[in-house]
Amino acid sequence: MKTIKAYKTELKPNNKQASKLEGCCGYARFVYNWALAYWIDEYKRGEKRTGWMKLNTKLTELKQTDYKWMYEYPNWIRVYAMRNCDLAYQNFFRNIKNGKSGKQSGFPKFKKKKSAKQSFTINGQAIKIESNRIRLGKLGWLKLKEKDYLPIATEKIYNATITKRGNRWYVSVQCDVEMPERKAQGEPIGVDVGIKSLAVTSLGNYYENPKALQKAQERLVRLNRELSRRKLGHKNRNKTQKKLARLYWRIENIRKDALHKATSDILAIAKQDTERPSVVVIEDLNVRGMVKNHHIAQAISDASFCEFRRQLEYKGNWYGTEVYVIDRFYPSSKTCSNCGAIHQDLKLSDRIFKCECGLEIDRDLNAAINLVNWYKNTAKHAGINACGDGKVTDLGQCPSVKQEAGSGKLVNPVWLQMELS
Repeated sequence: MKTIKAYKTELKPNNKQASKLEGCCGYARFVYNWALAYWIDEYKRGEKRTGWMKLNTKLTELKQTDYKWMYEYPNWIRVYAMRNCDLAYQNFFRNIKNGKSGKQSGFPKFKKKKSAKQSFTINGQAIKIESNRIRLGKLGWLKLKEKDYLPIATEKIYNATITKRGNRWYVSVQCDVEMPERKAQGEPIGVDVGIKSLAVTSLGNYYENPKALQKAQERLVRLNRELSRRKLGHKNRNKTQKKLARLYWRIENIRKDALHKATSDILAIAKQDTERPSVVVIEDLNVRGMVKNHHIAQAISDASFCEFRRQLEYKGNWYGTEVYVIDRFYPSSKTCSNCGAIHQDLKLSDRIFKCECGLEIDRDLNAAINLVNWYKNTAKHAGINACGDGKVTDLGQCPSVKQEAGSGKLVNPVWLQMELS
């Protein structure tokens, strides 16, 4: 089975190469802002929007006269930056057409040097990989901190995205990978996500929530207070900004590490097919509505429910486990897993579920058991399709539960369908 897989690892550039990478990020940022400004002016004049390919041709002509400095950088940086701007612009009007408000639709913003994510993308035609280094077109060979991680013998490399986080550089290579066909044959399990515990399975396995943001709050407050005292334009302010960026990067890494370990263990990807769960049942959560409660909004965001679901879906697709999503209105927490009685007066503070039938059980474990019971009693026999194909929308968000009737699959993201020759 062929699948598109991304491998991300850290680069080890010298000072000269790091300066060149910074320039590439600035090049991508300039093209994005130039294209966005051009389309905004066209909209104000009431003209039909120029397609990104024609606009790219126009910028190529200007490159020969006004922007000769662009010759120092790979051309693919310009192409991908303009295409990303085009995608953001189209998504805005698509959201408006679907009835979303201005805040939800997200009109693309101009990228700033200090606040925007520093990254750029080049096409796979300019990439060569060896054991401990990678060649990125005009940028030449760059050393890798991790040997023999990137796939050398791959049929096709689509692109490579280089990003800077804190003071470190990373490369993510997207390529075709041959994966063996696998079909899990174990018993279905239910998974309930939460704040106290990151996830609880119907088998009684608990996965700890690292609460990375909450534990770093004291240090974040101190660094933000220090940053507010620094004068604009001074070197000490830049030093504090870098400290703050590194701390946020650390928080993100702690959260991702916990999520990857939990999802891989739930799917038991290292075990035999007979031991891995054939189906993982999860609940569709209204995260946007949950974060409106300001008492728990930060804790919910820190737990990253969307990323947890995304990882379950794509890993399940790789290793032959189906992911079933139950409607968000199913009362999994308020239903007794023994007798089926529904306790409407159950509060969020009630961590132990007690029922008149004599059952006393942890609230999250009870919800996980209800999820798997729902699948066994309803979905399995009704032949209901699930949205567990492991694919993500073109904006990188979790796919919606709703889908085409009878299809059982989501559409490939736009950025995977588009391929430049």
